[in-house]
Amino acid sequence: MRFIFASLLLSASLSFGTAHATPRLHAVGGQAVGVQEVNVRDMSAWLVSEASLPIFTLEMAWQGGAATDPAQKTGLSMLMARLMNEGAGDMPAKAFQQALADKAISLSFNAGRDEVTGKLRCLKRYQDACVRLLKLALTAPRFDPEAIARMKQEQTSSILRAQQSPSALANSAFMKLAFDKHPYGQSRDGTQATLEGLTRDDIVAHYQNTFARDNLKLAVVGDMTRSQTRRLMRDVFAALPAHARLPRVADTLAILGPKTKHIERRGPQTSVTFGHRGIAYDDELFFPAFVMNSILGGSGFSSRLTEEVREARGLAYSVYSYFLSLEHSHLWLGSVASDNKTTQQALDVIRGEMRRIAQEGVDLSRLEAAKTYMTGAYALRFDSGAKIAQQLIGVQLSGWPIDYFKTRNQRIEAVRVEDVKAAAQRLLADGLLVVSVGETAVSLAKQR
Repeated sequence: MRFIFASLLLSASLSFGTAHATPRLHAVGGQAVGVQEVNVRDMSAWLVSEASLPIFTLEMAWQGGAATDPAQKTGLSMLMARLMNEGAGDMPAKAFQQALADKAISLSFNAGRDEVTGKLRCLKRYQDACVRLLKLALTAPRFDPEAIARMKQEQTSSILRAQQSPSALANSAFMKLAFDKHPYGQSRDGTQATLEGLTRDDIVAHYQNTFARDNLKLAVVGDMTRSQTRRLMRDVFAALPAHARLPRVADTLAILGPKTKHIERRGPQTSVTFGHRGIAYDDELFFPAFVMNSILGGSGFSSRLTEEVREARGLAYSVYSYFLSLEHSHLWLGSVASDNKTTQQALDVIRGEMRRIAQEGVDLSRLEAAKTYMTGAYALRFDSGAKIAQQLIGVQLSGWPIDYFKTRNQRIEAVRVEDVKAAAQRLLADGLLVVSVGETAVSLAKQR
């Protein structure tokens, strides 16, 4: 997973969903008390401790992911992740899953482009069993032949489903167009051919190279104290190797547009993915660009794209844009699906709105409305411990400091009208990359 900024960035207050379970966040030494950093040896975890919750959630991430899959072994990280809870120690898959079910433990793993992630949710009274099973999964996965065959079949089904989805095809083809032979251009699930060629030795070697302490990020939310978190870190994660042994992934930039790719597919609609290079978090225009995108296509029914494409012209049911942060690159992306007869018109309207915001900027009232939405609505996205843990791990993976929870809204409030215009001018419509899947091949011809 890397994280879409429109769903990642945290509000200044973290909510557990009920008034009784909302921790007080006040500044001590410039940091929010609600989010604590816990250190053990060479490991660090971010903790939000709330004793009123009878459960705790643990989010884990190891930097690496599908970008480290060899070119002829794409899908390896995803297959390995699928197998991490399919048997461990002396328990084959069925026995291990039953042990989890007996204590209502949820343990799952996944692979994104830049990391392998794990999630554990456990009732506090079963903490000892949770810790024992998690340690087994991380330190003694079985990778049994039966489980490998079953997970290969499951992953093959995922590949086939994606091939039947125009939007999934468009997104996959966009990454290939933007990054070509860079690992970001590869599919996370791999192909049927590469998946079939993966062996148990490949999986074991990749597991041994991936799961370590120096590439580990941790987030804990719920009924866990600092001392209990330290004990968890020592009992489970200290047993991992000190250093990962993964190939280095090079930093890269998406190719420059304008450029289009069309995939012919029968159907009443054409799906379009559009975008180009994004803006890094440490760029001075990051927050202006983030606000600009909210106004343009990131704020649902109040965005310009929705107003012009859907409401004013009825060209699409949904149209949106967002920033995608990857560890080694950054993208600005958007998506729309329209009737084959109106797909070109929809794209032309989108490009026109991009050009208009770059040339004219936005008025103060629209900017203030966007700030109010962005700083106020995000608390609604953090209404459970599981969601908060996911956001904590996402902030760590993005390389942001722990005081981001305090400064995020302040930096949005500081964005000025002229900043939004400058950010929009960085994202010109005529530099687009566009992938269309359907019966209409779109054009990026110059507009008046």
